[in-house]
Amino acid sequence: MSRESFTAHPPGEQGFVERALAHIERVGNKVPHPAMLFLGLIVALILLSQVLDWANVSVTSDIARPVPTELEQRYDAGDDSQPSYDLPLAYEGQEYEIVRETVEVDGLLTADGIRELFTTFVSNFMGFAAVGVILVAMIGVGVAEYSGLIGALIRRLVAVSTPAALTYIIVFVGIISSVASDAGYLVLVPLAAVAFMSVGRHPLAGIAAAFGAVSAAFAVNILLTPADGVVTDITNEAARLVDPGVDLDLLANAYFGIGATLFLTVVIGLITTKVVEPRLGAWDRSEADPDELEREEGPPIDPEAESRGLRYAVIAIVAALGVVAALSLPSGAPLRNPDTGSLIENSPLMSSLIVIISATFLVGGIAFGRGAGTITGSNDVLAMITKAWASLAGMLLLFLLIASSSRTSTTRTSRPSRRCGSGTSSRTWTCPA
Repeated sequence: MSRESFTAHPPGEQGFVERALAHIERVGNKVPHPAMLFLGLIVALILLSQVLDWANVSVTSDIARPVPTELEQRYDAGDDSQPSYDLPLAYEGQEYEIVRETVEVDGLLTADGIRELFTTFVSNFMGFAAVGVILVAMIGVGVAEYSGLIGALIRRLVAVSTPAALTYIIVFVGIISSVASDAGYLVLVPLAAVAFMSVGRHPLAGIAAAFGAVSAAFAVNILLTPADGVVTDITNEAARLVDPGVDLDLLANAYFGIGATLFLTVVIGLITTKVVEPRLGAWDRSEADPDELEREEGPPIDPEAESRGLRYAVIAIVAALGVVAALSLPSGAPLRNPDTGSLIENSPLMSSLIVIISATFLVGGIAFGRGAGTITGSNDVLAMITKAWASLAGMLLLFLLIASSSRTSTTRTSRPSRRCGSGTSSRTWTCPA
């Protein structure tokens, strides 16, 4: 499929796909700002909750809850003041009661609802997980960006790859970035725009390629990810309802993940080069904002100083990864699961990947800046972090509205229905009909 197939035909002779994409583009351009969308959702949620409250809407379901176990209190010899308790083995002979739970809608325009809105506004925002993730990630990424490390790495990447290969490299990296949860959105998407811009290609095409790879292909990878542990546990739970002997491990999905990663790399790369870029047309560098170009490409650096900075950055990053390896690989290491010793499943290592990535970017950015001369002291580092956080102001406003729109007010009432006894398995129990 050639570029001319998208650009040479007059509007009246465009094919069905081209007309459909043009229609989607026109509709998309009319969509309000995301902040206004979520503000509208907040208002709609408040009104809907009140209407459902007036209509006495509720949902009733049966759930299984462990029956509270009485603990046997005893006193050790010689100590009559501090009692101790004999705890039962977890799940052994555990009894469950089936509780019928009713969830009733509480309107947010009642007195209690209004109090709920005012008193939980800040806590909702502070409890929104994405806020902490992006603030922590941008500490390291901001220093790496404003010191010039990211720009230097992109220039080296562009120098060793052809423009055609660049697309597939970015897509492939975007797919495997899911090993670090949402880091791909925060790091790779803006980097892809800079990489495309550096070779004269439209930066929006780079954003589209990276975003498609990070989001559309999030569920597959050639590496083990934290999501694999969750999916494996859920699959085992479901499979054991039919066959209690099923025991899938984390590698059960590995071959599919590797094949799907390679397949999606080709598909997303082709869509970017054959569909997205032709529609965007040629990018005119003269129309770009000079301040934005300077921010994206980093400060001008002497080639010799840049090479020295890259050497320092490589040494610092290898040292940082060495520290992480020392805290992860040995038996009983702090970043392993303290109960099972696993390095992947429910381990501190997987839970702290954002911190590790941010710290790696931070030490790499500082080392590069010292070698290239863009960082002369701690004040420069702090200024870069502040600058990076300042660039997040619009996103933080959006997060505030998202967190507020995700809050609902409900009242739960429950009553026991019947009691069940479990066997020796922690995953099964039997109930009388």
